[in-house]
Formats: sequence, structure tokens, C-alpha cells
Amino acid sequence: MFFMPQARVERDNDVIIVGGGPGGLTAAIYLARYGLKVLVIEKSVPGGKININPVIENYPGFESISGEELGRRMHEHALKSGARILSPEEVVKLELTGELKRVYTSSGKEFQARALIIATGAEERKLGIPGEGEFFGKGVSYCAVCDGPLFKGKRVIVVGGGNTAAISSIYLSKIAKEVILVHRRSSMRAEKALVDNLMSRENVKFLFNSVLTAIVGEGRVEGARVRDLESGEESFIEADGVFILIGVEPNSKIAREAGVETDERGFIKVDCWQRTNIPGVYAVGDVTGEPLQIAKAVGDGVRAAVDIYDRIFGGSYARASSQGPSRTS
Repeated sequence: MFFMPQARVERDNDVIIVGGGPGGLTAAIYLARYGLKVLVIEKSVPGGKININPVIENYPGFESISGEELGRRMHEHALKSGARILSPEEVVKLELTGELKRVYTSSGKEFQARALIIATGAEERKLGIPGEGEFFGKGVSYCAVCDGPLFKGKRVIVVGGGNTAAISSIYLSKIAKEVILVHRRSSMRAEKALVDNLMSRENVKFLFNSVLTAIVGEGRVEGARVRDLESGEESFIEADGVFILIGVEPNSKIAREAGVETDERGFIKVDCWQRTNIPGVYAVGDVTGEPLQIAKAVGDGVRAAVDIYDRIFGGSYARASSQGPSRTS
């Protein structure tokens, strides 16, 4: 008979943060500076998904910085502030009832704390076609705001038919020479006002009832193969970039299983201070929904940290900081 070994229990934490991306690391910096014992558990590399971004040009203070460098700086800042970071370590289960929150990892460890922050992020939906992974950061992007300026005066393809694809196409049309929007249906699902706006732009072209079958190039994107779903014919479209905007999947499964409320798309519901429906449990960053931006995640982390310090540990933001009065709501 097989017996599971008893989990090693660690109770010496005030706050546990599941996820070491920008939101989680920001919360860790603030909480550690307040004098709390903070543990960050990250399943891969501290910094999270930003590590795979070749260039970031819209984060305040840096005209241009690689995602790897920004992630490294955030990681080091959190460590110097006094936070403890455990990686790579994957959280597989949460128990959130009661005063102590329990976190279980794949290595058989159990961690306990009075407060928990969920910062598990979201993953972009992929097309799953040849060239998509190969050319990520070399012409393939999942974020128009992040990477659009790199394609000034060039031709780009946008894949998608919802609001995000529409808004991104409008934004790109102001930068790129030409935007070709490819959508598998006969019409877009985006709001009518957005579609009307797109239709009025001379440099935006539409390929409905069409799908990308491959992204091709030598070293970086040079174009894509597109199949017409009605005729079955394939054609090649020259382009310098391909923006895949077909939605994201929040990494909220373990939170939902533990009783954390999510919306119809799986994003964790939070209030203005990042509190979830469970007392003592907060969520920050992409797992809480759009906009999926580093700066937004950082702001989420600040709000959660301030509220945890005030509400759970009886601190006073006014005493801990000269930046402004204590929160009263």
C-alpha cells in the first residue's frame, strides 16, 4: 500500500504571494518594507511572463528595457527589501477557510500565513500553427500596445474578431502603413462602434472567413499563409508583424477550486483594494483581468499590500509612509 508522506509545514510567514510577476513582486516589496514576513512562491522564474518580452517600451522610467532585465531588477528589489522567494516551486492546492491560509506545493510542502495574494497571471490563447512560437518576439506579438511602435510604417496582420482585436487594430492603424485583419467568421464580434471605426480607416483591410495556417520568414516574420474557409484556397500575405489577439486564459483554476469567485471568463473578481470574496485573500495582475499591462499589475500589488498592512495586521499607512493619509474605506 502506498502512503503519501506528511507535508512539511512552515508557519513562519505573515503573507504568502502565489506568483512572482510584477504584481506579486511589487506587493512583496511593499509588505516586506512594512516589516512583515513575506514568502513569494513562483513556479518558474521570478519576474514571470515579462521575462520573455524582448523589448518593453511603455513602462515608466525606461524608454526601452528587455523584459528579462526588468524582471531581474524587480526580483532583486524584492529580495533586498526582505522578501523571501521560492522558485521554481509550483502551488498545486489552496485551503482558504479559517484565519490561516494554507498553500500546498508539488514538492510536498505546506505553507501557512494570515494573508494570501494570488498573482498567477494569464496566458495568451495561441493559434498553434507553425512559426508562431519560433517568431515570438521576432514579429509575432500578443500585445499591440506593447509592441506596436516597433512596426511604424510597416504592414501588419491582426488575428481576431473581438473588442481587443478591434481596439488594437485601430491603434495599429495609426502607426503601421497597413493593417490586415484576419477573422474566421463572416463578421466581427466587437462592438458596432469599434467596427464602424475600423471600417472607416483606409489602411485597414479585412479577410473574413479566413484563418492563418503558418507564419513564415527567415530570422523574423516575413508573412503568413492564409486559408479561405469557404473556398479552401491558400494565399501568402507579406507582412512584417503578426498580432494574435484571440483572448487570454486566466490561471485561476486552483483559486476557483478553493472557493475564490471568478467571472464568466475565469478572471478573479476583486474590489477596489484587490480583495476577493474570501477574507484575507487578494488577487493582483493579469489573473484579475484587463488591461493586461505591467503598470496595472504593479498598481494592483500596491493596493493589495497597503490594505493587507492596514486591515489584517493593524498597521497605519499614514505612519509607514509620508506619501499621503491612511486609507479609511
